[in-house]
Amino acid sequence: MSGVDSISMMGSVMHEPQQLHVNVRLEGESAWATVDEYPGVFGTGDNLDELRASLQEGIALILANPGEEPPTVSLAPLTPEPVLTKANSELVYV
Repeated sequence: MSGVDSISMMGSVMHEPQQLHVNVRLEGESAWATVDEYPGVFGTGDNLDELRASLQEGIALILANPGEEPPTVSLAPLTPEPVLTKANSELVYV
């Protein structure tokens, strides 16, 4: 599942909301996600609200200046979107 999410930040780093591409994977009772615009940000949670909080923390840490408090990051609620999945294979004669 993948979603496009907006981010707004308070502080001097970013003033305008930014569209983010959040790639969510559901595994059993848990979810994990990455953010295309912030390589290295990885979030986990037992539901989408926990996942959102984890992503907010990860983005804030990436944006923090050394020796300073991380900025406050606020993500809009994650909204799942249907994803078209394709698979390819190759027939091999043995």
